[in-house]
Amino acid sequence: MKIRDIFKDWKSPCITRDQLYKVTGGLIHPRTIRNLDSLGQGIKGKFFIGRKVAYPIEEVITYLEKRLHFKFNEVTHENDEN
Repeated sequence: MKIRDIFKDWKSPCITRDQLYKVTGGLIHPRTIRNLDSLGQGIKGKFFIGRKVAYPIEEVITYLEKRLHFKFNEVTHENDEN
């Protein structure tokens, strides 16, 4: 399964932090995204809808693909050393 497949039925062009938590089955916590945003390492294109923080769905997909690919490679390389 690809990251894009998770969002294939998503009808909106944006997603909030709380929605992202639900869509990913709790893998991406809103506080984690908030902390990454504050470090300048978060999802690009952040904007506000009232008091909620939202992101363009395409930026979310790109971000997750890069982040998960990076983490997967770290785990793979750690396992190769043993």
